[in-house]
Amino acid sequence: MTALQERPAQVPLPGVRQAAPARDEHASMLKSLTRVDWLVLLLVALYAPVAPPSPRWLYAAIAAYALFVLAFRWRGFPVQATGARIAFGAAAMVAFITVVAMLTGGSASPMVNLYLLPIVLVAMTLGGRGAVVVFAGVALAWLSVIAGEGPLPPPGAIFARLFGELGPYALVAYLTQALAGTIMTARRRIEEMAERDGLTGMLNLRTFRAVLAREHELRARAGRGGYGLLLVDMDDLKRLNDEDGHQAGNRAITSVAGAIQRAIRTTDVAARYGGDEFIVFLPEATPEVAEAVAQRIRNNVFRSLFPVGERLQRMTVSVGTASYPRDGAQYDDVVSAADTRRQRDRALRREAAAEPGRRP
Repeated sequence: MTALQERPAQVPLPGVRQAAPARDEHASMLKSLTRVDWLVLLLVALYAPVAPPSPRWLYAAIAAYALFVLAFRWRGFPVQATGARIAFGAAAMVAFITVVAMLTGGSASPMVNLYLLPIVLVAMTLGGRGAVVVFAGVALAWLSVIAGEGPLPPPGAIFARLFGELGPYALVAYLTQALAGTIMTARRRIEEMAERDGLTGMLNLRTFRAVLAREHELRARAGRGGYGLLLVDMDDLKRLNDEDGHQAGNRAITSVAGAIQRAIRTTDVAARYGGDEFIVFLPEATPEVAEAVAQRIRNNVFRSLFPVGERLQRMTVSVGTASYPRDGAQYDDVVSAADTRRQRDRALRREAAAEPGRRP
């Protein structure tokens, strides 16, 4: 078994890994809002030279909204929460489109079609409830445009126009939020599949390397705190594969993986290191704790039976333990120390197995 020699990109522990992706997702949402803001401004600015009948007030509205968009991008903007910023920005956009529509022909203005942009944006970023709220806001804004044209028509006529002109917007909002939810679910599943071993559900080696590099650097930089590391190697998996087939070997691997997971805490991290090997990271664990966990894993594996044909089979494992900072200044030194002790443990277990009456 080789040491972890590569220092990969940093990936947080699974228990706390939502923070960085969430920040990235929120930043992406805010960038999308800013793009839509500038798109609305661009479309209105292109329409302004030919827009009747009040271009002076229209240019004033464009300038005011442009100043708002610039202020909205300022890091010191009073509204900081991502959802609140998106809602606030969408409300400002609806208000701007309403003013533009009133200045360029009322409900007959082509600028009324811009209401679709905040609806789609909020449906994509804030989900179904946000889509309902923004659509209700657009409906009220549209009614204010109608009211600005003179005496209101009968309620039946208003409802007919509302249904005919804004009904398709409601359908677009529903389809957009449904599609966005499906995309987000698929994205999370793809990310999880890329990080985990398909057979055991544990982290794969690439992701574990990133986790270990990150956690080691945090402790080395602070100059305090340590961790334990375990290398777990299944005994005689090749013989089981040769005699009973790879399906039996897969059952053995999943049995050992389950035994390891039952032996560690939720704050610990286990990964499949190779075909018959596993690696476990124990944050803040002393050498004594690492040894205790190693013995618990041995016992759990030995007690875990799995079917092979018409019989029940059990596996044994060899475990090597190491600790930071006792066994090295770099994380690959710690892995190498654990590997050396794993080989020693396997040799001792083979000696024990050769003695009659002793359990390996």
